[in-house]
Amino acid sequence: MKSKIIMKKKIFNLFICAVLIFSLFACVMKQEIYFNKDFSGNYKYSYDFTDYVAYMHGEEADDSLMMTNDNFVEYLNNIVGELKQIKGINNIKYLNDAENGLVYYQFDFDNIDALNKGLVFSSYMDLEPIDKPPYFEKKGRKLTFIRHAMPVEEPGDTDLDKDLESINYMFDWEFTIEFEKGVRKYNVQKDTTVTVLNNKRKFFEKANVFDVVEKETKWVFKTK
Repeated sequence: MKSKIIMKKKIFNLFICAVLIFSLFACVMKQEIYFNKDFSGNYKYSYDFTDYVAYMHGEEADDSLMMTNDNFVEYLNNIVGELKQIKGINNIKYLNDAENGLVYYQFDFDNIDALNKGLVFSSYMDLEPIDKPPYFEKKGRKLTFIRHAMPVEEPGDTDLDKDLESINYMFDWEFTIEFEKGVRKYNVQKDTTVTVLNNKRKFFEKANVFDVVEKETKWVFKTK
């Protein structure tokens, strides 16, 4: 719990003075999953705020309004350390270039079980595993993705709580599931903001972070 409070304070101290500017150049949180024919594949989680950094450099802004690599060191070290302990996850790579607006980690997974164990750490700037992480179920060529709705706590009465809630709405979400061979049938709920691309091989969701976490998601894919 202490680590969560520290991380929230870091985000607050960094962004609160730049709320109006940052609202024009929201950070994009991205998750990308690529499946090979045998359901091995690659996973990548990234934070992209390059537009914000470019704007702030052009405005000769106060350095206190800029991201630094130090803001992500503990987060990345924790994630990478945990991933290295998971059987079936390998080729782990990461980039900490927050000062230029890009931070990510990625890994290869041997199977669905390994991927699911890696998804335990797929929460936004959290140093602890998620209680109910998203996961995949595989039955033959049928793959089901489940992402449980996460209750959003009401903001407290303090100015810090209210400002943190406002900052959360500045984070956009992009989620991609792509298959090497494509799918025969799929069911991605009609109420989701999903675009089907590349001849039914790529499924791209774009939304606001809060819209995603508050929604129960179940997608079904029958692969070729």
